[in-house]
Amino acid sequence: MIARVLTFVLFIISLGLSAQVNTFRLPENRNRMVADFENYDNIVVVEMMLQDSIPVRLIVDSGIEGVILTDTLLVDYFERFCFRKFKLTAPASTVSLDACITSLVKIKFGKLEPIFTNMILLQEDLFSLESFIGAKVHGLIGIDKFKDLILTIDYARHYLTVTRPSVYKVPGNAEVVPIDILRGRPYISARVELDNREIRDLWLMIDSGANHPLLLETDSTDSYKPTNFLETTIGRGLGGNIPGKFVRSGWLIIGNSRLDNIITSLSSDYFTGNPATRNFRNGTLGAGALSRFTVSFDYTGKRLILQKGAKFREPFDYNMSGVVFESINTGFNVYRVAEVIAGSPGQLAGVQKGDILVSVNSKAAFSMNLGDLNLLLSKKPGTPVTMLLSRDGKLESVRFRLKRLI
Repeated sequence: MIARVLTFVLFIISLGLSAQVNTFRLPENRNRMVADFENYDNIVVVEMMLQDSIPVRLIVDSGIEGVILTDTLLVDYFERFCFRKFKLTAPASTVSLDACITSLVKIKFGKLEPIFTNMILLQEDLFSLESFIGAKVHGLIGIDKFKDLILTIDYARHYLTVTRPSVYKVPGNAEVVPIDILRGRPYISARVELDNREIRDLWLMIDSGANHPLLLETDSTDSYKPTNFLETTIGRGLGGNIPGKFVRSGWLIIGNSRLDNIITSLSSDYFTGNPATRNFRNGTLGAGALSRFTVSFDYTGKRLILQKGAKFREPFDYNMSGVVFESINTGFNVYRVAEVIAGSPGQLAGVQKGDILVSVNSKAAFSMNLGDLNLLLSKKPGTPVTMLLSRDGKLESVRFRLKRLI
């Protein structure tokens, strides 16, 4: 199920802080630690503690380095620890964002030894993390903070496991796929059959903080033009919404594993500028594909260990209503229509941008999280849907049936 592409495009200059960065380690008397996480459309959110007293919820993201705080209240509190301010600017955009980097902050996670590391503070949450996840989240932490351990994400059971490399054993039913680590981010080779039947070899960054299965940056795909596509917003970056297209590729091969009819995002605005700044990649492999496996990241051994999960063969589907919701109050599950795709069942039924969802199929909106809502709208073609909406203080009821848009 593809609910909403959650794309974080951070353009952060090298700050030369590698000597100060620490990484998580297990205590000497432990070889393994298991922690629960919350799963929001395959985005992994864990609870950590800052300075022994401040609980935070962070997205575990292989697409970034270090720790980034976006919650405005926490940013205001930790601003006193800043020793250097700078600006983040999206290439090809006039938008810039004030940011700063802190002195060392203590971060504790479960039974692991605490780390003391710098954090990046964003003065404005232009990424609107909470509106796309539908839950409280304070920022992101890169998987590079676990690089001295093997980090395993069990998407089906919502378990995150860290293991000492010296005692880790590859499961018998798993496949080991080589990766490269560049600037703290993992990269992998893959092969895709595009929707025009053309086969391409790809160089992809693994981005567990984005819930698309596969995203291709069109400036790296030569003359490829999709034969059938859905044009819409595919995510959000520093410069605002990222326009693009969804296509349905024939298959994607990672190692010896093949994912069929995979929904693929296409964009020329995901990361513009010099291709060298993104290590000449063709795009990113997101959590929409990773979640079909139990995934182990081994940065030291430069490998990804993949075990096929129960959802490995489930079809890839995008929101079949054409109605994209965002959360406007994560404490009370209030959802507003952020976009209505032209020609979709929702648009033809009269749903409008800005409508507030009251209920869907007689189920109150406040009783669902955003993942539940998106799953309901991606279930099965032909499923009847009745939405009760609030518009300008009046209630509007719309009815339609789900239909594959791509």
